[in-house]
Amino acid sequence: MFLKLMGQSGHNNGSSNAMAMLRPTAAAVIAIAALVGGGGTCTSYAFAPSPIRRGCTVRSQQLSSITSTRLRVSSTPNGVKPSSAPAKADFAAADFDPSLNPTEIDASNTPPSLQTILTSLAELKSGSDLRGTFAAHNSSGGTIANVSHLIRRLKEDTGAIALTPFAAHCFGAAFAQWLLQTDVPEEATGRPGRHGNALTICIGRDPRKHGERLADAFARGAESVDGERPVRAVYTGVATTPSMYEFVRADKCDAAVMVSASHLPEDKNGIKFFAREGGLTKTNIDELIVLAQEEARRWYDAGILPPSSGNAGVFCSELVDFMPFYQETLKRALVREVGEATSSPLSKPLAGLNIVVNPGNGAGCFFDDLLRELGANVAGSMHLTPDGTFPIEFGVPNPEKREMVEDTIKACEANSADIGVMFDTDADRAGFVLPRVVDKSGKRSQYEPLNKNRLIALLSVVFSSASPGCTIVTDSTTSEGLNEFLEEKLGLRHFRYLRGYANVIGKAKELTESGKANAEVAIETSGHCAMKENGYVDDGTYTAVKIIGLLARTAASGKGSSLLDLISDLNELPYEEEFRLQATDGSLETTTSLFNELSHSVLEECSAMEDWSIDEDNLEGQRVRLSSGGFFMIRQSLHDPVISMQIESVSAEEARDKVLTPLLNLVSKHDMLDYTAME
Repeated sequence: MFLKLMGQSGHNNGSSNAMAMLRPTAAAVIAIAALVGGGGTCTSYAFAPSPIRRGCTVRSQQLSSITSTRLRVSSTPNGVKPSSAPAKADFAAADFDPSLNPTEIDASNTPPSLQTILTSLAELKSGSDLRGTFAAHNSSGGTIANVSHLIRRLKEDTGAIALTPFAAHCFGAAFAQWLLQTDVPEEATGRPGRHGNALTICIGRDPRKHGERLADAFARGAESVDGERPVRAVYTGVATTPSMYEFVRADKCDAAVMVSASHLPEDKNGIKFFAREGGLTKTNIDELIVLAQEEARRWYDAGILPPSSGNAGVFCSELVDFMPFYQETLKRALVREVGEATSSPLSKPLAGLNIVVNPGNGAGCFFDDLLRELGANVAGSMHLTPDGTFPIEFGVPNPEKREMVEDTIKACEANSADIGVMFDTDADRAGFVLPRVVDKSGKRSQYEPLNKNRLIALLSVVFSSASPGCTIVTDSTTSEGLNEFLEEKLGLRHFRYLRGYANVIGKAKELTESGKANAEVAIETSGHCAMKENGYVDDGTYTAVKIIGLLARTAASGKGSSLLDLISDLNELPYEEEFRLQATDGSLETTTSLFNELSHSVLEECSAMEDWSIDEDNLEGQRVRLSSGGFFMIRQSLHDPVISMQIESVSAEEARDKVLTPLLNLVSKHDMLDYTAME
C-alpha cells in the first residue's frame, strides 16, 4: 500500500497527467497505520512498529524534526534492506560485461530468470546513456519472474532490449547511490543551501507517454536510498535534454536525468544522466550498471516488484517547472548575439524576421514562444504541441530526416521565411532551412537544408571572427571540402575525431583544458553541437541561437543576402551516399570480425590502386582519399551490428567505377556479410 497526495503547485507542462504524488505527512502515516490494521509489517524509526501493509517502509528523519519533515514512503519490499550508499564501491569490469554472464545457474547460484534481468540491465548501455524498447509490466501485484519472462520474450521475438519500469527503478536507486558516493555536500563547497542537506535529482522527459511511467519508477528508486543525506526527486515534466544540465549548473538541483530516446522510434526510450561535471561517461554508466544489478538482486530475493503508479502520475517529492528558467537563459543569449547590430529595441531584437519553427511535436515546442517574445514573426510555425504519438507524416522528429526537411521547406516557401528551424525530439540537435535566393524586393525562394558539413561551415564562419584561429572538432565523417574551407578559407584548425557526440565533445574539452588548442566548437554531422562558451553542453536550441543571431546581424547590415552566401566557397561534391552493411547473423562479434577483415583488405587494395590513398590522420575505421576528389570510408557503428560505408565523389559514375565496383569485389568474399544495399 502507498499513499499518494496531489501536489499543491502542479502544472501541465505538456502532459495531461503530469501530477506528482507527494510523500505523506507524519499525521497521515499515523492515521493510515491506525486504520489498516494487521497484515505485513512496516518499520518506522519514528514510531512504534506500525501495522501498515507490506510494500513500504516508512521512515522519518530525527524525532525532533517530525513536525517539519514529511515522512518518506519508500518502495523497499518487506524483509529487504533499503538501498544504501556504500562508502566505496568496487566496480569490476566483469560485473557488467553481458558477454560474461552465464545463462544457467552458476557457481554463484544465479537462477536463469535473475540472470535474464541482470544481463538486460547491462545491455541497456548505449555509450554514455541507456536505451531500449519500452516494455510495460504490472504496476502492482506482479512478480520478478513476470518481468524476466517479459524481457526474454521481447528479445526472442524482436531482438530488442527491454527498458522496463523495474529497470528504471533499479537505475534510480543506482544513480542516487552513485551520487552519494561522489557528490560533494553543499556545506563543503561554500554554496548557499538549496534544499538543506538533501541530494536533489531533477527528472524530465520528452513527450513519449511511457516516459512518465519510467520517470515515476526512477524517482521511486532514487528516493528509496538510505544514506548520510536524504534523496529528493523532483519532476519537471516535458523538458529538453540540454535544459537538464542547465538546471544542475544553475544550482536548481544536484543532478538531473532526462528520459528520452531522442530521434529513435516511438516505442523506444532511454535515460541520460547529468551530474555537476556534466553528462556521465561510459565508465560512469558501467558503475551504475553494477549498482543497478545489486538493486535487482535485492528485489529478486523478495520475489515482488516495487510499487509504481502505473499511468497515474509520478511519485516524487515535488513538482517543479524549471523550463521557463531555461527559456530565459536562451533569450538572454539571443539578445547578446544580436547585440547593437539591429535598430530594433533590445526587448524585440528579432523584429522584422520571419522564422518558421518545426519542433515536430517534440520537447522543443517552447522555442516558438521564445522567438515571438523577442519580436520575430513565427506565424508559419507548425507542430507546436508536445505529442508522444508523433502524429505528423514524418513521425518522430529528426532534422536529418528528408520528410521533416521537406515539410519545413514547404512552410518556409508558403511564408517567405528568412529561416526554418528544426529540432529532434529532445532538442539536443538542430537543423535549418535557408533560401538560396533573396531578390531585391526581399522575396525568398529556392530553400535548401543547412545541415551536416554546411552547418559546421556556417558556425565556423561565426567563430572565425569571434575567435580567430580557433579549433573546430568534428566527427570522422566530415568532407574533404569542409576541411579545406575551415583551414584554407577561414584560417581555423580542423580536428577530426571519432564518431559519437560524447567522443567529439570529450576531445574538445581535452584539447582546451590541456592548452593544446582553443576548441570553440565540438560538432557532429548529425547536428549534435556543443560550444565552449556554453560549457560544452550538447544543445540544439543554443545552436539555433547562434544561427539566428547571425541572421539578425546580417539582416541589420542591409546586405539582404542569404546566409548560404557566407559558405559559397565550401566545395560540395554532387554524389554523397551511405551504405549500411550487416552481418547475416546480426551479432556484434561477427560484425567486428568482418569489419577487421574488410579493413585489412582495403589497406591492401590502397597499395595496388592508383586512385586510392589512405588518410594517415584518420582515427576511426579506414578513410581513403580519391585522386579525382572526394573520399570513402568504412567504419563500424558505435552501438549497432552495422558496418557503415560512406562515399563522396565528383559524380555517381565516378563513385560506381572507382569505389563501389572495387568494394563489391572485396565484400563479396565474405559470406557472412549482407551487402545487398550496395548492389
